[in-house]
Formats: sequence, structure tokens, C-alpha cells
Amino acid sequence: MKSRILTVLGLMCIAAMSVQASTIAYWRFEEGPDRAQVSHGGLPDGVYYEGTADSSGNGYGLSVWTEGWAGYEYRSDVGISYVPRTGQPNQFAVKNTGGYPTLFTNPDDPIRTITPSAFTIEATFKLENGGWRTIVGRDSRGAYAGNPDLAALYFQAIPGNGLAIKFCDVSGYWHEAVSASNIFTGFDWGTNPDGIGVPWYSMAAVSDGSTLSLYLLQIGAGTGWQLIAQTDMTASGSPNTALTMGQGSGSDWIAGTWTVGRGMYAGGHTDRAYGFLDEVRISDEALSVSEFLIPEPASIVLIGLGALGLLRRRQ
Repeated sequence: MKSRILTVLGLMCIAAMSVQASTIAYWRFEEGPDRAQVSHGGLPDGVYYEGTADSSGNGYGLSVWTEGWAGYEYRSDVGISYVPRTGQPNQFAVKNTGGYPTLFTNPDDPIRTITPSAFTIEATFKLENGGWRTIVGRDSRGAYAGNPDLAALYFQAIPGNGLAIKFCDVSGYWHEAVSASNIFTGFDWGTNPDGIGVPWYSMAAVSDGSTLSLYLLQIGAGTGWQLIAQTDMTASGSPNTALTMGQGSGSDWIAGTWTVGRGMYAGGHTDRAYGFLDEVRISDEALSVSEFLIPEPASIVLIGLGALGLLRRRQ
């Protein structure tokens, strides 16, 4: 029995090491307690203050804009009780506490300048219905000449409850993989403010430098990961499809800053993802489905192929 326990512990340690190997940042929101505000340390609005930690060990914590009207609170409503990849308990998610939620990385941290040639972005969520809802973004204006108002990256829900990964590369080319509409179920704050009975989902975007793929998992549905969108980036003709750090700055942003729960358009904070967010991880490798935080079998069926490669007016 003792050797069996040691074996299990050893496997868990190996799994944890594998999580760290390619992880840039990993935000778990485990500080709690339930209904407590993500702290802003009493600082003036918009000043960076590490309110929730980066579990990768790299020190890239997130700050709210302020508590209350532009903040988040911890919630014990979670999609998974533990993280299968690491075996760690999952006690809390975060939910916006006002109409202008923002979580962002320290503009002085090295994560602002990274330009990974391959990447994976994962997040677990339960969102309100709405328009453009950016789960993970990267601040910028002017990186893509085809529409200078676009930011550097959008990992988001879109009108009609579709999902998308969109980004500009270091060569100035735009890439996106966009799902069909009604690929997930959201909730309406006016009638169901806590999304009771609405499914939790996990989404993962993977770029290996040549192909951009988007996967979706409805937690508890038993259907496994679905490949919901995919784009051949080599068809763009870009000489280098690494993610750009972006361009520009404003009074309340600087290019390359990563955001959770909001996006950017035309140099302004916008496209906020109201609802619950959890287990957000950014990796600088193209992970396989078996390496996701919630590893389950993947479907080979591509949903919404006809929606791929279409540039929207805005994003």
C-alpha cells in the first residue's frame, strides 16, 4: 500500500512538472473566500496591484482595475472540483462585480514583451449572453494594417454565442479560427444572475505556427473535447506567424499587456466577458488535447468549417 501511494504521488509530481514546463502564466483564482473581492490593495483606480496570483511560478499575477464597479469577486461555484492534470483542488472561480471588469498583467513584467512562435490558451468559463466577450486579450492598436483598431489577440465569445481565437502575428498578418454560432449556452443576468443550471465549459486555442485550432469541452456532458474551428495559417503567406506583442499605448494601457475578462478595440477597453472565469493558462507550446488541464478524448469532427477564415468588420 505504501509503495502504491508513493507511486501515485510520484505521478502527480511528474504531472505538475509537465504543467510548469511550457507554462507562461496560470491564473487559478484560489485565494478566496467565497464572495470576497479580488483585492486592489486600496490603490488608486487602474494602478497595478497583484490581487490574484500566477500559479506558474513566474510571478505574473493579475490586478483588478479597482474593487467593486471594475472588479471581481471569488465564487465557490466552479465547473470542476479538482484539476485533472495536476490533481489540485479547485475551490473558487471569479465573477465580475460591476459593469467594467478588468484583470490585467503588470506592464513592467516580461510577459508583456513575449512573442511565442507557438502557444496554447486555456480557460474555463460560464458566461452571460451578449456580444463580443473577450476571455483573454492582449492590448494593442495598429499592429494589423488591415484594421488598425484591432488588438493583438482575442480569445473570446462572439455575438450569437460562437467562440473564436484571433491574433496578429509579428509580420503583421491576421489569423483567426471562428466557430459556428450557438456553440455554447450562456445566461441572462436579468433573469438568472448566477447562471444556475447553465453548463460550464473549457476552451483551448492552439497555434503550432502553421495551424490555428480551437477546441471546446462542455464539462460533465461526456462528449469530450470538440474541434470547433481550425485555420491553415500557411495560406496567409506570412513569413513568421509568431504572436505579436502589439503596438501603441494610451492613458490606461500599453501594448503587450495581457488581460482577462476584457478586450480592446480602437485603443479602448471593451468587449467584457461578464460571468464566471476560472483556470486560465497560457503556454508557449502547442499542447495536445492530452496535455490540457482537463484532458479528455477529442472528437475528430470539425464543427462550423464554413465559418472559418472570415474576417469580421471589427475582430
